[in-house]
Amino acid sequence: MQELRYNTEQVVRVGVLIAKRSGLADPWSPVLDAQLSWYYWKYLIKSDETIVNIGGFGWRNIPSCAGCYFLTIPATVCDKLGSLTLYIFDSTSLEYAIFMKFNVVTQNEWDSKYGSKLLSVEQESKIG
Repeated sequence: MQELRYNTEQVVRVGVLIAKRSGLADPWSPVLDAQLSWYYWKYLIKSDETIVNIGGFGWRNIPSCAGCYFLTIPATVCDKLGSLTLYIFDSTSLEYAIFMKFNVVTQNEWDSKYGSKLLSVEQESKIG
């Protein structure tokens, strides 16, 4: 599960999108140059069960990686700590649903793991 930074725009990798086969003998083939508008179900589900339609989010091909895409998740969607689930499917065009789970963590936690800064802590003073 990929961790995402709280209240920060994120770019995640999505795929591989596999085209719907018309018969069992048809070979598997990745979906090239897909548009999010092609898919009926395209959502992010937040930890509080809020459902966000991702139809207007940034979406582009990953070069030299057939069927894989970059999805830009705005900071306003990463405003709840905890799970964030991506779901993309259309029964007429995709062989399998895309189902990915992310975990939104505090900025301090994310920075301490993946950033170049040290963990920020506050010192508590004891009197007496």
